[in-house]
Amino acid sequence: MPTAGTGPRVRRLAHPDADIRARALGLPRGRPVLAVFGSTDALGTDLAAAVLPVLRAVLAAAAKADAVVVTAGADVGVTHLVGLAAESLEGRWPRLVGVAPSGRVAAEDAEPAEGEVRLNVNHDTAVLVPGSTWGEEVPALFRAVDAVAGAKRPVLALLIGGDDRARAALVDHLGRDRPLLVLGGTGALADEIAGGRLRDTPVDRTAPADGEPVRTAAVNAATGAGAAGTVADTAAAKAVTGAGAAGTAAGTASPEAVAKTEPAGTAAGTGTAPDHDDLAVLVRSGQVAAVHLDEGPDKVVAVLRRILGNRPGTRPRADVPPPAVWPRLRFREPEPRPVIDPGYVLDYPLLADAIHEANRVVAPALHECEVAALRARERARLLVVLAVAAGFGATVFAALQVWLRDVPWPGVLLAVSGAAAAVLAVVARGGEDPDARVRAERLRALYFDHLAAPPAADDAEREERARELAAAVARCRHESVSRP
Repeated sequence: MPTAGTGPRVRRLAHPDADIRARALGLPRGRPVLAVFGSTDALGTDLAAAVLPVLRAVLAAAAKADAVVVTAGADVGVTHLVGLAAESLEGRWPRLVGVAPSGRVAAEDAEPAEGEVRLNVNHDTAVLVPGSTWGEEVPALFRAVDAVAGAKRPVLALLIGGDDRARAALVDHLGRDRPLLVLGGTGALADEIAGGRLRDTPVDRTAPADGEPVRTAAVNAATGAGAAGTVADTAAAKAVTGAGAAGTAAGTASPEAVAKTEPAGTAAGTGTAPDHDDLAVLVRSGQVAAVHLDEGPDKVVAVLRRILGNRPGTRPRADVPPPAVWPRLRFREPEPRPVIDPGYVLDYPLLADAIHEANRVVAPALHECEVAALRARERARLLVVLAVAAGFGATVFAALQVWLRDVPWPGVLLAVSGAAAAVLAVVARGGEDPDARVRAERLRALYFDHLAAPPAADDAEREERARELAAAVARCRHESVSRP
C-alpha cells in the first residue's frame, strides 16, 4: 500500500509495443484485476459526492479480494476520485496502477507543461507509455492487465461516465470476452449502455486494438445483482452477468436483460461497420452488469465479489461443509428484528417515512454486523471452554505423573495439554470481533440520527436523504474501523 501523498513509482516503457512483464515493472502477478474506465473531465460536485462512497466500497472489496486496480493514472476525473476514495479508507487498500502516455502527464516532481496533467499521488505505480496522445496507452494498459492477471485470474472493467477514449477501451475489453460493470446514473457512456441507447456517432479511435480479433460470448445469462427493489423512472436498474464469469445471483431481483440497441448500419461505401457498432454488438452479446447509482454500493460490491472472487469459467465458491467425523458446531443466528417496531408509526405519524427508510436501509446492515459480532463472541467462548478443559487435563496428567513416576507417557501428555491450554487461551483472547461491534454501534447511532432529523419538505428531499443514508450505511460497513 502506498503512503498517501508520496506519489507513484514511475516505470517507463522503451517503446509503445514493448513486452510488459509484471516483475520488471514492480507489479504483482497472479492477481484479479479491476480496470476502472470513466470520464476524464471533472465530475460535478453532487455526482462526485454520490460516486465517492461507491468507490470506497469498491476499493474495500477489491482489497479483500487481493485485486489490483488499474486506472488512467492522471489526477483528473474518475481517477482523481479513485485516489480520494483510497486515501479515505484509512487502512489497507488495493494496489493502484496507472497507465498513461508519457507526453500527457508530468512525472515525479516535474511541473506540468501545457497540455499535461499530474499523476495521482495515491497510486502505487505509474506505467508511462511513449506517446503524446490520449488513447495511445490503451494497448499497453491491456498488456499490463494480462501480465498481472495471467490466464487464470478474472479481469473486471468498471465504467463510470465515460467518453470516446473509454468507448474505445471497452471495445478492446469486451472483445476479450471479459465482464463489464456499468454504474448507471453517472452520465455519458455509462447511461447510454445501462439504458440501452448507445448513440449513433462513430468513434475516433486513436489507438487501435492489439491486433486481437474481436470475440464475443455465446451465452449471456441474466441475473439480479443485489437485493430486490427497483429504481423509479430509470431503465438502468438491472444487473446482467455472463455465463462465463458469474454464477448464482447475489440477490433476489428478477432477471432482466440488457436493453437492446439498434445498430446504426454499415459505414457508407465501405461495407464494414464503424466502431460504435462494434461496441453495441459486444455489449449485447457480452458479459455486462448494469447497476444504477441510486441502488447503493452494496449491489456494486455484490457483482464485484462474485466476479473477482472466482476463476474464469468456475462457479462461485461455496463454504465447504466440515467432515462428517467431526462434531458439527451449530450457531443459531437470531431472527432479524426492526430496531423500532413499525407499529409505532400509528403513534408518531410524522416519523412514518423515517422509520420505514431506517428499517429498510439501516436495519439489515445492523443485523449483519450484530450477528458477526455475536458469532465471534460465541467462538471466543468456545475457545475459553477448550482452554479450561486442556488446563484440567494438564492437572490430571500431572497427578498421574506423580503417581506413575517410572512411566513417561503422563509427562508427554502433560506437556501437550499445557501447550494446548496456553495456545487456546491466547487465541480466545483475540477471538472476538471488535470491528463488528463498533460497526454495529455506528449503524445504531445512524439509525436514530436519521429518525431525529426534521421531516423532509418534499419528495425530492426525501429521495436525497435516502441516497445519503444508503451511502452512510456503506461507509459504516466497508470503511476501516480505527480504534485508539
